[in-house]
Amino acid sequence: MIATPAKRTLTLTDLDAEAGFVLPARETMLVTIVITNVLTNFSIPIDVKNNNVAVQVCAVVSALSAFLSTPLTCDIQQK
Repeated sequence: MIATPAKRTLTLTDLDAEAGFVLPARETMLVTIVITNVLTNFSIPIDVKNNNVAVQVCAVVSALSAFLSTPLTCDIQQK
């Protein structure tokens, strides 16, 4: 049998001393959702920072448009 050296247990101080890789702050592009009532041409712009949120909001607007029989459009624009 080969003897292996015992591994030393890391303490919280050891872990705190380790240098972590820090990423720089990332600019997130603003996405603007424009919801428009086609009959009255009234539109509402909404700024969001997440593309997925914009897509989900437009999906809800489309569902509401069909359910309420009100012609609404939803447009996603990047700034």
